[in-house]
Amino acid sequence: MKGIHKNKLGAVLEMKWRTLFSKNFIVMPLFSVGITFIMKLLYQTLAAKGGETMSNTLLAMALSLGATMNISMTGILCTGMSLAEEKEKHTLRALMTSSVNGLEFFLGSILPVVAMMVVVNILVTLVAGVRLTVSGWGLWLGVSLLCAIASGVLGMILGICAKDQMTASTVSTVPMLILVMIPNFRGFNPVLDKIGDFLFTGVLQNIIRDLVQRDSGVDLTGLVVILGEILLAVLVFLYVYRKNGYDAG
Repeated sequence: MKGIHKNKLGAVLEMKWRTLFSKNFIVMPLFSVGITFIMKLLYQTLAAKGGETMSNTLLAMALSLGATMNISMTGILCTGMSLAEEKEKHTLRALMTSSVNGLEFFLGSILPVVAMMVVVNILVTLVAGVRLTVSGWGLWLGVSLLCAIASGVLGMILGICAKDQMTASTVSTVPMLILVMIPNFRGFNPVLDKIGDFLFTGVLQNIIRDLVQRDSGVDLTGLVVILGEILLAVLVFLYVYRKNGYDAG
């Protein structure tokens, strides 16, 4: 296995950070924070009209929507479209045929977007007004990190397969909608409820529900689901990466 050179990894990280904070991509995590704030206001208004106070269940619903949208949109779209943009501008092939090895490229591509998703999940929690214990925060951050990794690798797969940004945006729509819509509408259909348990965003939503109910125990089944999907995504990425011929050696 090739080693990691800090200078080369740092160069890739710097390039990826600049891309994430460009006007084309920063709107996605900001949108997740905004939709959480809007849903909280909506639920507050509905509760006030009914002469009730804002319940923890409603706060959890606002957080669930914001967190799943953040994990799905930021992870898949930002990662996939940034890779596709590099392919369009021929910077990806230059990286792959340079002294930057595959592991450095993978880590440099995944770490910035994962860090952004975790930070945004912290922000949407604060915006939603969900109060967590210290152990609850630890569990929430840990699960958010794992889900962010799964989403980021999925985005890398779609980005490498896509010919350009438009294609990346189009092909990303289906998995993004699945990861957002099924968990948030699972309560309306038992089949969707079962499917949601096998999606990492569905596990994320289950954690939110448990935390709001003050149950901060680790869901081992959910943990297995997330880890299994991460492993599967990494294996698919390695296959696609090599098949596309970008590995320099």
